[in-house]
Amino acid sequence: MTAMDRYFHADLQEIKADIQTMSDNTLIMVRDSVLSLRTQDKTLALQVCGRDDSVDELEKKIDREAMRYLTLFGPVGTDVRLLMTVRDIGHDLERAADEASGIAKRVIRLGKKLEELPEMLELPRMASIAAEMLESAVNSFFTIDTTLAQQVIARDDEIDRLNLENYHALFGKNGHAETSMVIAVELMFISKSLERIADHATNIAEQTVFLRSGEDIRHSHLS
Repeated sequence: MTAMDRYFHADLQEIKADIQTMSDNTLIMVRDSVLSLRTQDKTLALQVCGRDDSVDELEKKIDREAMRYLTLFGPVGTDVRLLMTVRDIGHDLERAADEASGIAKRVIRLGKKLEELPEMLELPRMASIAAEMLESAVNSFFTIDTTLAQQVIARDDEIDRLNLENYHALFGKNGHAETSMVIAVELMFISKSLERIADHATNIAEQTVFLRSGEDIRHSHLS
């Protein structure tokens, strides 16, 4: 029996499976949204948008199952903490999927205008880090690995720095003079979406710490 199986007893296995499916779908959306940006693939971007509804439905299902368990069994202690955690993780995964869908919609809106940009700034690197953070955060939850969770939290500053670099590259004194303001604004929103995906991964990692110890460490790593 794994550490997580001790938390997810028989009545909660469906919630566990739904969190895993939700995580898998969200990761695909994050990776494909930026791939559609790099390749200017409108069809792939549309596929990303098409996945969003299924993630939304899973979040609602997790909420219903958690409420049903609370109502029927009146859990206490660790079980209550688990239900609070899975609901929060479901919300963060849904919001991360929304950000990925937003990136895809901007790709569709920009279309061939992206050809005017000579380089993709730090967006591919940000996307790779954000996806790694999200995957590791969910893994930390399933394994109750607070060390891995802390590693995810520590990477958030790197994403913030890259987002700031993108801002200076687009709008700073030495920004891309050849980039139209429309494209620059859209790319900055994409950069911000990737930063938000990393924030949601950080939130999930913080929930792992909460589940393990009962300690609320939200915002504690901020200076």
